[in-house]
Amino acid sequence: MRTRQASTVAHISVLHGLIHTVEFSYAALLSRIDDEFGAGLFMLGIVANAFAFTFGFSALPSGILVDRLGTQRVLTVAFTLAALAALLVATSPNTVLLGLFLGLLGLSIGLYHPAGISFIAQAMSQRGLALGWHGLAGNLGIAAAPLIAIGMAEAFGWRWAYVLIALLCLLAAASLRFITIRHDSPRATPEPQAPRPNTANSSSTRSRFRTMLPLLLVYGVFVLNGFVYRGSLTFLPLHIEETLHISWFGLDEVWLASSLTTLALLAGAVGQLFGGAMSERFRLERMAVPFTLALLPTLLLVGLTSGLWVVLFASLFVFANFSSQPIYAGLIADYSPPRALGRSYGVSFFAAFGIGSIAASFSGFFADRWGTDSVFLVLSAFVVLTLILATGIWYLSEQNLRVEAEDGETVTGSGG
Repeated sequence: MRTRQASTVAHISVLHGLIHTVEFSYAALLSRIDDEFGAGLFMLGIVANAFAFTFGFSALPSGILVDRLGTQRVLTVAFTLAALAALLVATSPNTVLLGLFLGLLGLSIGLYHPAGISFIAQAMSQRGLALGWHGLAGNLGIAAAPLIAIGMAEAFGWRWAYVLIALLCLLAAASLRFITIRHDSPRATPEPQAPRPNTANSSSTRSRFRTMLPLLLVYGVFVLNGFVYRGSLTFLPLHIEETLHISWFGLDEVWLASSLTTLALLAGAVGQLFGGAMSERFRLERMAVPFTLALLPTLLLVGLTSGLWVVLFASLFVFANFSSQPIYAGLIADYSPPRALGRSYGVSFFAAFGIGSIAASFSGFFADRWGTDSVFLVLSAFVVLTLILATGIWYLSEQNLRVEAEDGETVTGSGG
């Protein structure tokens, strides 16, 4: 990766980290918000649902805006609006307005992903590695959220955590005003290890069908992965806090739980980099199945264990969950029409964060009645569905390779 490309990835990745710090702060502050409003986990899950849905929904207009206006303008608008919305969240007098203002915050930061990821997918010569570093920064942002948010809450109250978020978003918007995002040359085509569907002759109906059906399955994976992502991460900090039951050296149990939650979430950063590196070496469709399969036992064990074991298995689950993200993000780039990549990422992130946001209310229902451990057990069923779709993507890719090989032999034979 050239120096200019590396600096561009670093700049966008820092912004990605901030986006996920903003996103995950509500989950980190959940118990403190509950203490003030006394709404119960089901109601606070609905509030989380409103935030998560708008976070995903704004990916749709973002994808269109990116294709028309470019990355820099979309990101500047996103962080400016996020700063305003975070200040409104900090002033929320009740649960209803809290949900409304969090929804506005979700709309703002949800503009990010189609802009940032489509830019990297098109402009970076080593796409898989760049996506891995970009994802790593996002996970560092998630991991930092409990320490930053809870630290501010312990010192000044949970509302001040959102005041700090507003200031950070303003700084991000300012950095986009004075630092130009550039790239050397667009990535015209992906660099796969084997022939890809979108490099074949797409003039025929059969070729278009071979491309679109896997793309639809990838969108389905984004929905299911988003469901597991939202449901698990919304209640993971509270689950660790409730099941840890460990005191070390007289440390406050809340601080200990938040620190160990951060440690578990840091595994996702390693997973992103691992998945990105593997994306440069192997065919994405073949990796999708084992990477998805690894989610199932780890998610089950998060719900079945306690103490330090829950931290260990949470770390393994987070690692497995995020290591698959560069793979599926790369598949979107491989199967999408070249002139509509921003819109395609808009659809995929709406699928993940918008439709998947239902998991916040869904999981809150189970957490309120049977405890947070039930959330992870129920979500395991959605991993099974994801595995079925991943297997379908792999099967279709193998079929495509055989058809392309046969077409190549036909062309060679006719020319002889």
